[in-house]
Amino acid sequence: MVLLLVFFWLFRRTEYAGADQLAGGENIFFRLDPLAGAAAMLAARQFIALFWPALVLVALTLIFGRFFCGWVCPLGTLLEYFHRLLRPIARRTNSLLESCTNSAQENSRGLTAPGRSAKYVLLIVVLLAAVFAFPLVGLVDPFSLLVRGLTCWIDPMLFRGVDACFGWAGEGWAADVLQPFVKKHLLPFRPMVFHLAGLSAAILAVVFALELAARRFWCRYVCPLGAGLGLLARWSLVKRLPVKVCKSCGDCVATCRMDAIDPAAGLSPEACNLCMECVDRCPQGIVKFAVSRRRPRSPSLSPRPVDLSRRGVLVGIAAGAAVPGIAWAVRLGQERPVPPDLLRPPGAADEQTFLGLCIRCGECMKVCPTNVLQPAIFQSGVEGLFSPRLIPRLIFQQSYCEYACTLCGQVCPTGAIPRLDEEAKHAHPTGKAYFDHNLCLPWAEKTPCIRCEEMCPAPEKAIKIRNTFKIAGKDGQELEIQQPYVDRDLCVGCGICESNCTIEGTAGIRVFRVDAADPQTEFLLKAK
Repeated sequence: MVLLLVFFWLFRRTEYAGADQLAGGENIFFRLDPLAGAAAMLAARQFIALFWPALVLVALTLIFGRFFCGWVCPLGTLLEYFHRLLRPIARRTNSLLESCTNSAQENSRGLTAPGRSAKYVLLIVVLLAAVFAFPLVGLVDPFSLLVRGLTCWIDPMLFRGVDACFGWAGEGWAADVLQPFVKKHLLPFRPMVFHLAGLSAAILAVVFALELAARRFWCRYVCPLGAGLGLLARWSLVKRLPVKVCKSCGDCVATCRMDAIDPAAGLSPEACNLCMECVDRCPQGIVKFAVSRRRPRSPSLSPRPVDLSRRGVLVGIAAGAAVPGIAWAVRLGQERPVPPDLLRPPGAADEQTFLGLCIRCGECMKVCPTNVLQPAIFQSGVEGLFSPRLIPRLIFQQSYCEYACTLCGQVCPTGAIPRLDEEAKHAHPTGKAYFDHNLCLPWAEKTPCIRCEEMCPAPEKAIKIRNTFKIAGKDGQELEIQQPYVDRDLCVGCGICESNCTIEGTAGIRVFRVDAADPQTEFLLKAK
């Protein structure tokens, strides 16, 4: 419970608080994740020093076993409390699943053997796909699922719900005392709106709904991070003694929340999360966890084998190789693999390296003060789903990359968005702005408008005035027309010009990738 509160405290601190500097440590849970670290390093073909805490977790797992899932993981803790909340219903639904599997005589409790091996197959798929530079970890990593769901759906709903309650309460003590405290310490900096919020919420909802099938269903049968830690736990120094189940009562078998104890095969060390419930429930007091370096002499005393067959390994290898192959085949049929308006956060590397490093955690979107960072859909293929992109002209609000903001690089756990100071950020522009002379009012309709030049935050103004001439207006009055142009040596691609363009719909000035073909030529071709 304490570490869950720490997680939520760090989550709330991951936002703009009036300064362009965070205290640090906001992304520590992601940096503790060896699955995310391994997948990002394999996909990007580089060592990521930011994941040194994950090496500490691996070392501790080799000592204590799969303790992380039972004592640290915030998603596992939330699932445990959610199961307790649903206990009256879950008892009936869980027993129904157990009766179905028992009738098939494939397992004494829980799912069948193929179901138990799913998490190992998924682990193989994620790591092998990463070898082929195809990122899947962000779609199945427990931290990414949780933080992305909280960022894209829970936080915006919480802000609007609490704000509506205070509006309903009206003036008084609630508005004068309680509302400022809640908004400062418990709510996000501003109300955000995100693309794919419904999908993020639906995925997270499915994870929680699986508790109706079995207690800690996600942790037992799906979580690839838990599968990796479980494999390491087989060599841990701390072991449950005795390994086998005594014949007196079998209470430990019935109460094990992870289904880690089998009455015939004994304890499964890769499933045990050291909840210690079997120690508390043992009527004879003989169950304990202690350091044991000796290997069992008799095979009958060996730990229960891993629930993964050769067929499961082959399925994982085949799927891990097939998914990238299919994605590459689809990409070859596209005329333009990377759309020119697909803008990435400041300092991001080339598209393939960025996608390999990014674990879709949502931390950058959470900390962005202007809500310009949005989850991508399929602009860069299936592998780009949920990766952050800048959208300067959102339908529902104005958004742009704050000129002096460097917060996204401070929270990125993998370095996909590098940590830059303001000067370095401007030296690595997100894109360059281009005028569409077919839409821009001073160019297309000879109508006075210099809104983009006024809004440009660059000290020397990246948008300048080229021509100034006078025409007669509709009322006979003389109008001065100033035609703006972009000095691309000064433009950093923040998008504030596109966001504030007075034209409805498509803006008269748009920001495109630095490596995009000259959009000005395309604008002229469209005009013809």
